[in-house]
Amino acid sequence: MDEKKLFLLDAYALIYRAYYALIRAPRITSKGFNTSAIFGFCNTLDEILRKENPSHIAVCFDPPHGRTFRHDMFDAYKAQREAQPEDITLSVPVIKEIIAAYNIPIFEIPGYEADDVIGTLSRRAEEQGFTTYMMTPDKDYGQLVTDRVMMYRPSLKGQGFEIRGVKEVCEKYDIPSPERVIDLLALEGDSIDNIPGCPGVGPKTAAKLIKEYGTVENLIANDSTIKGALGEKIRANESNIILSKDLATIRTDIPIDVDFDQLRRGPENIAALREIYTRMEFKTFLSRLGNGPSAVRASEKLAAKAKESAPLTDRSAAPAQMSLFDFIDEGESNGSAESAPEGVAIDYAEISDPTEIAAMVKEAASTPSVGVSLYAVGAEAMTALLKGIAVSTAPGKARLLTVPAEKEKAEELMALIEPLFTSPVTVISSHDIKRDMVLLRRENIEVEAKCFDTSLAHYVLQPEMRHRLSDLAMTILNVEMADYAEDSRKAFGAVPPGEELNRICQQADIVRRLTAPLKELLAANGAENLVYDIELPLARVLADMEWTGVRIDSGELNKMSVELTRRLKDIEEQAYDLAGTRFNIGSPSQVGEILFGQLQLDPKAKRTKKGAYSTTEEILEKHRASHPIVDLILKARGLKKLLATYVNALPEMVNPATGKIHTTFNQTVTATGRISSANPNLQNIPIRTDDGREVRRAFIADPGCLILSADYSQIELRLLADLSNDPDLTEAFNSGLDIHRATASRIYHLPYEEVTDTQRRNAKTANFGTIYGISAFGLSERLGIPRSEAKELIEGYFATYPHIREFIDRSIENARERGYVETYIGRRRYLPDINSRNATVRSFAERNAVNAPLQGSAADIIKKAMIDIHAEMTRLGMKSKMILQVHDELIFNVVPDELTTLSEMVVRLMSGAFSGNVPLEVSAGTGKNWLEAH
Repeated sequence: MDEKKLFLLDAYALIYRAYYALIRAPRITSKGFNTSAIFGFCNTLDEILRKENPSHIAVCFDPPHGRTFRHDMFDAYKAQREAQPEDITLSVPVIKEIIAAYNIPIFEIPGYEADDVIGTLSRRAEEQGFTTYMMTPDKDYGQLVTDRVMMYRPSLKGQGFEIRGVKEVCEKYDIPSPERVIDLLALEGDSIDNIPGCPGVGPKTAAKLIKEYGTVENLIANDSTIKGALGEKIRANESNIILSKDLATIRTDIPIDVDFDQLRRGPENIAALREIYTRMEFKTFLSRLGNGPSAVRASEKLAAKAKESAPLTDRSAAPAQMSLFDFIDEGESNGSAESAPEGVAIDYAEISDPTEIAAMVKEAASTPSVGVSLYAVGAEAMTALLKGIAVSTAPGKARLLTVPAEKEKAEELMALIEPLFTSPVTVISSHDIKRDMVLLRRENIEVEAKCFDTSLAHYVLQPEMRHRLSDLAMTILNVEMADYAEDSRKAFGAVPPGEELNRICQQADIVRRLTAPLKELLAANGAENLVYDIELPLARVLADMEWTGVRIDSGELNKMSVELTRRLKDIEEQAYDLAGTRFNIGSPSQVGEILFGQLQLDPKAKRTKKGAYSTTEEILEKHRASHPIVDLILKARGLKKLLATYVNALPEMVNPATGKIHTTFNQTVTATGRISSANPNLQNIPIRTDDGREVRRAFIADPGCLILSADYSQIELRLLADLSNDPDLTEAFNSGLDIHRATASRIYHLPYEEVTDTQRRNAKTANFGTIYGISAFGLSERLGIPRSEAKELIEGYFATYPHIREFIDRSIENARERGYVETYIGRRRYLPDINSRNATVRSFAERNAVNAPLQGSAADIIKKAMIDIHAEMTRLGMKSKMILQVHDELIFNVVPDELTTLSEMVVRLMSGAFSGNVPLEVSAGTGKNWLEAH
């Protein structure tokens, strides 16, 4: 007989968990709909169905209007809860659609919470021989656990699930039986649900009392035996304790009509799921559905219907921008290689005959716009293997040129296709023109034609979204593309054999068909200058920098590795001596047991969801002064990371053909507009420690050359002074004084010369903290000072610079009205949550309303400087090269004879990239390596 395995899902608990897990990187559709909660819930549901294969399943919701019998018992129940985020409210109907498409029953009982529904169903299921798994992160469910009823807790970090049975619940809370969880809650209370409990009684005290007295009723009956302040607290709060137990008790007998046969798992409605996943732009989930001809045809009809009727997010402060769907040309934009729309014939072919190739190139080079897709296997453009080039000259038409393995034949092909990339007539559209430029330069082809990049255009329009070609094809053209590679998680992998023609040609075709609607969107949103004047010219600059690369001294890194490894071993031995035992210093759980279990550094130490002590860097920093072992652990962690990420890794990244490292610069990763880099990520080289700074010593100039470093000084603070028009902050900068010491002088009402280093440090943290919306709590944690002192410091800061407070308030108010903020040159950051009723969600958007214009403007300024410098260096025919960009710093490999000219030029053009009330200051230095120059 098959096992009867029932899964009961606590819907809202899972929805909220998914939503907040993605709060800093939300998933947004092309219509501005936040799908984070939906996507997270689908992930969880899909994983359960695939991995656990339950025989029976149901999803339980709280009643839609929230009020339950507990509110009748205690009117203040859940009164302190923040309003539900609007994105969750809008997501719930879609989630219910998905559940219905899976043919899973939904329970939603007026007057009762999902807890009570699950409690009742689990008890009835137990009577009928089911093993029940209650899927929820809420600890309250521990009271329901029996030998046949278990908690199934999802991991927030994608590390599977934790199953809690009787043994696990008892061990977790140190109680004799799971039902005593109710008594713990009665004593501890619950601030989230506003259950009062007994003030001053925490988890450990509650567990101790329950072990001794069994229940709160017996505790109250014998409260005269409890001495001191604890006894007084219990006697003063008896009625609250009893009320809290009633509120915390999950009902197991509510009126529900249920036939468990109706909970039996059945077949999904594939067509309905396709329609929803298409509307939500869930490509991963679409790929997991069946792909039979009837399913595909049905999904195409439903997708077309969804395109006509999909609702826009109803936001009072929605940004005034045009929908991507407003520019679909029905004659060009629907269908795929497998299913062509009416009026468009798919014509993909491979050509290899030189005469045919020459004719195609001649036609393409005289066409106003062509789409290209370079098929190269490998993540890095400097090492990837170029296998094919597809060119699209008309809707649905593309030709694939396979690059021969033989060098001579490959050179012949490149000679034939070169005129396309040097044409003065055509515009080359690509989805990654920078990568194409590097790949083609390796084949001795310089891309001189005008270019358009669909990923850059979409990035400027929707910086928060994903910019994959398949996503744009779905959202703008309503075309479902096959994944580029067999393993979609691996970028630039090999296309499955036999599918190269359709996949690569389709990419070129889609890129060309995306170009017109994206150009119209750029014009409609006033964003043309960002693409044509900043991002596209910058792509050429970055391609040149990637090609040039940077030289490293592997011998220097090897010496550093030996020294750091020796020091790491010494530090570990010192830590073992202090702990009195050997332990894995790299294991967070073992470190937690040493610090908070054995050494008892914090009786109220925070624990992770799995019950282990939390040992994040932030937590350890708080305890650095508590015990010398903490400092050793932090130092060991820093050394391990430095060794693994840079010291030992960089020599392995040297390209054997060039002898250099060629990082990849990314233009479409950060929402603020900043450039990032990968393989290696040079933006994250630590600079706050001596060891981290020493890594820069290994970045060296070419033989006979020098390194020039030019760095903006406090650019974001200078922009803050300019944007806020604060006269005192402006004067402090224009006076040439140390800005942090000048700020401290004003805050502490001291002469400039009498400011201490500690006061300067506090002022520096306040200066930069303002940009990031730091709170009194955050400032106290950062500086290790009492919260009251931090509050006074912040109040003193705004009293010193009152126009900054006005600027912050004005920025937030403008964002509320428009739904977005802008940089100096109009780069937008959309903030759909700026008017949220939920304070947590709203405050995150408010911080971005202040920070994004500053960070984004700084990013735009250095990008403009890079373009101007590169153009001037090219005009003068300089041999020196710009080789790196890291945050607000540019690094050059300089031929000595050009040093004077280049230094003057770089400082002048960086300073001149922006003109405001506060001039930009650029410091420049030279040396044999990056450390010396900086």
